[in-house]
Amino acid sequence: MTHRLSALMEQLQEQHLDAALVQREENVRYLSGYTAGEACLLIGPDMRVLITDSRYTEMAEQQCPLFDVITVTGAITLWSEVERLAAQHDWRTLGIETTYCTVDWYEKAVQAWPFLQMRGMDTVYEKMRMIKDAEELAAIRRAQDLTEQAFYHAQSCVRQGISELDISSEISYYVQKRGGTLAFDTIVASGPHSSMPHAQPSMRKIQPGDFITIDMGARVDGYCADMTRTFVLGKPTKEMEKIYAIVLQSQLHALDSIRPGMVCNEVDRIARDYIAQNGYGDCFGHSLGHSFGLFIHEEPRFGPSCTQVLQPGMCLSVEPGIYLPGRFGVRIEDTVCITADGYENLTHVPKEIILL
Repeated sequence: MTHRLSALMEQLQEQHLDAALVQREENVRYLSGYTAGEACLLIGPDMRVLITDSRYTEMAEQQCPLFDVITVTGAITLWSEVERLAAQHDWRTLGIETTYCTVDWYEKAVQAWPFLQMRGMDTVYEKMRMIKDAEELAAIRRAQDLTEQAFYHAQSCVRQGISELDISSEISYYVQKRGGTLAFDTIVASGPHSSMPHAQPSMRKIQPGDFITIDMGARVDGYCADMTRTFVLGKPTKEMEKIYAIVLQSQLHALDSIRPGMVCNEVDRIARDYIAQNGYGDCFGHSLGHSFGLFIHEEPRFGPSCTQVLQPGMCLSVEPGIYLPGRFGVRIEDTVCITADGYENLTHVPKEIILL
């Protein structure tokens, strides 16, 4: 944590800010190690404070030895503590998370702290969290390993007549029994439902000839994994095989281009152009991929508008898809970590079309 706090101090100085108020759960955990909710951080050059209520005081003291823990009571509130610390340390400026706070909260803050100029620090945390350190990468690998174990378990449960919800429940139970949680709501989409990129599992029962898309990820020690595979129960049609091959080749072309110095939207373009050249450009509407870490969707992204240059330590998904409304869809997703000379593919489940 100390290197992250040092990096934040550099940013405070560069942004001409006296202190930072951190409220978003992922940023609180990133900077302090605190794993529960209902807490915020106040961080300045000569102080580190975590504010929570009595339900979490003991946990915070155990998890966050670098911070002074303050318990909210009737007299002690966030509003009063900021006022007290600002007077004690002569703060004039305070960095806040503008994309996190509500209008109501901001209006109350302006009234409570008229002596403070508040400025947004969202991009600071965003940039800090783009590059994963060794500890973060180890957690992501553990999450990916559990994700793949759960996928194989779910796949072994697939048979004619089982519902999408049954499969989704098997995944959730498997992950939680092994100490993880779900990084996001699992997608299990079969047959015509697979044409919806973010279909919700339903009571639809799996039928022979169905494409089945499972998009899933475990969270371990706070860090997320993400993976999608599309497979078939029974025998696919020639059209299904064709679409699958196009999606797979588009992903492989994109993966071949990934290296430090590459621009994110160029990677997206490579996959998108391949799908368009094969006549399905209108059937791939979402971005090629996204970063992930403490939160499942982080920056940067493999998307048409993202001009971020890839750097070692960034972790992103690569997930092209083709979706034919009302009929079927195919998505294949791997996650990669950018290295000094290319990338490490964190996903080990085979990508060739699987026939059950």
